Amino acid sequence: FSTGRLPTHSGMKGAIVAAMGKHKGLVSGKVAAFILTYLGHASVHAGRKAFAACHSELEQNWNFSNAFLGILDTSFMISYGIGLVANGYLAERVDTVTHMAVGVLASSLCLVILGMSSNIGVPNNAYPWYLGLTILWALFQSASIPCGVKIMSGWFNESRGSIFGLWATNGVVGNLIGLGICSILSATAGSHALEYMLLVPGAFMAIVGLLQLMFLNEGPFSPKKLNESSAPPSIMKVLALPGVLSYAAAYACVKTVDTSIFFWIVFYINEGLHYSETNAALMAMSYDVAQVFGSLAAGYISDRVGSRPPVFTLSLIGASFCSVAIITVSHWVFLVPVIFLIGLMTGGPCMLMHTAVAADVGSKKGNRAATAAIVGIVDGSGSAAASAGQIVVGFVSASYSWSSVFLMLSSLLALASTLTAYIWTTERRVKRQSRILASIKEEESEVDHPFLAEEVDA
Repeated sequence: FSTGRLPTHSGMKGAIVAAMGKHKGLVSGKVAAFILTYLGHASVHAGRKAFAACHSELEQNWNFSNAFLGILDTSFMISYGIGLVANGYLAERVDTVTHMAVGVLASSLCLVILGMSSNIGVPNNAYPWYLGLTILWALFQSASIPCGVKIMSGWFNESRGSIFGLWATNGVVGNLIGLGICSILSATAGSHALEYMLLVPGAFMAIVGLLQLMFLNEGPFSPKKLNESSAPPSIMKVLALPGVLSYAAAYACVKTVDTSIFFWIVFYINEGLHYSETNAALMAMSYDVAQVFGSLAAGYISDRVGSRPPVFTLSLIGASFCSVAIITVSHWVFLVPVIFLIGLMTGGPCMLMHTAVAADVGSKKGNRAATAAIVGIVDGSGSAAASAGQIVVGFVSASYSWSSVFLMLSSLLALASTLTAYIWTTERRVKRQSRILASIKEEESEVDHPFLAEEVDA
């Protein structure tokens, strides 16, 4: 007789098929989320790197002065930092996928218009036009990273260090794509090289933005899917969350060092150590390659350890010592390994602080509606500090020496390690207090139910 409690063979088969279909859908959703958010931020970086790579073309063909190019770069960095905070705030209040895709598409439009400016009759001395377009471009593309991290945290609830360690390499890959596009077009496009160097990355961004609109969705761990109805917190409440201010300050130090090495290491090797520009560029590539390995290693190790601050602290201490050691070497046999070690040890903190850490803090109960805002604050702090840091590096290198520059960078890394060490000790203290409270509650429970405790002992 059938009691209705045991499923029939066909019922069991249907349940298994449904479970397999659900698992397959989850896997395909994770793959789509990873690839499309990865390509979104990589395309943004490709456009940014292409614009930086064509500075000499802008100077020769459009008669942009070095001073005006410097104004454009500074305006971009400041606007990008402001946009990170603003877009992080907005991403918690609108559809995140649409917000990210529209940001990528609008960024594409700005780059295409910039590339077409001379062809549509905009004079080369229309400085307000180019300045305004650059500011809009920065504001739109700054939506990519906070939205991307929020979408990723909605799909990936475990092993975030390893996942984000790989995902955060999108910037480096985007830079390589941008450089590759410019190298090919510079050699093949002839007199129209400048326009195509801006139009092709713009088209790449447009394609990615459209793909995001069509195929990207929020994950099962997003506040919307979990039916968390709490209103997104204000900026002041996000700043008050444990670890946000400390991580923002630490990331500001690390990002300043990273940006300084990114922009100045080739110049230092060429001018300070008297290597050719080609050899200087080749040696400097070791820094970018090392950062990828550093990000992957730090993400994996921090997942295994179960905590990110100790990994960051030890990495930053090592990077601080290497930043001093670089002053003492000049032969490429020793110089390249030191540059590689600096990239390896800064890669993890630089790529994970504003991604995996923000996702970790945002994933805690009651904080899910703050993930994008946390990313915006941490990353925005880094961008603001980095833009100001480049002015300081230029002044110190010209007025004092390159030794003073690297001592300054070493001090910033030491300060960052102190901040992450503080986060580490705070984290350990909170965990210890939680264990003590749990043991007290357990003892109180045994006192309230002595017969139950005796039965358990028996």
